[in-house]
Amino acid sequence: MGIGLVIALTGCSLGGSEGQSKESADAALSAIPGVSGGSVNTSSMVSGLQEETHTTIEVQVEPGFSVPDPEALVDYLIGVAWSTKTKEATSSVEIIVVSDPQISIVDAVEAGPWVDTGVDPNFPEGAVVGADEVKDRFGDWPGEVPVLPDGLIVGPTPEPTP
Repeated sequence: MGIGLVIALTGCSLGGSEGQSKESADAALSAIPGVSGGSVNTSSMVSGLQEETHTTIEVQVEPGFSVPDPEALVDYLIGVAWSTKTKEATSSVEIIVVSDPQISIVDAVEAGPWVDTGVDPNFPEGAVVGADEVKDRFGDWPGEVPVLPDGLIVGPTPEPTP
């Protein structure tokens, strides 16, 4: 009986990810050094007879901090959005990063592996990636909670001494 129990428990652990709550995701984003605030939000709308769900992840980078690898930031943020247990995105995941100086999330998405994207050159702080492509890359929703990469956001740069 003990062996059967071990097998059953092992079988359970092979399933999908448990993901994380919205509150946990928001707190993790806000706890990133150099981030003054962050959130994951989901909205749905009905188009004809079909409901479409869209997830937005947004972070505000503190002045003086920089993002050395915007592509890595985009991948991390999409992973966080996909791991957040709100409602599964069926249409898209939007990434918004507000920074000063402003980094181009449009450039980061276009330089990365993403193909199904929506970008607006007049809105460099944000871009959209298709939900099917996110699912192909990160697996079933909710995905694994990503580990924060070292050096994702760095700074502040000290003022030069006269």
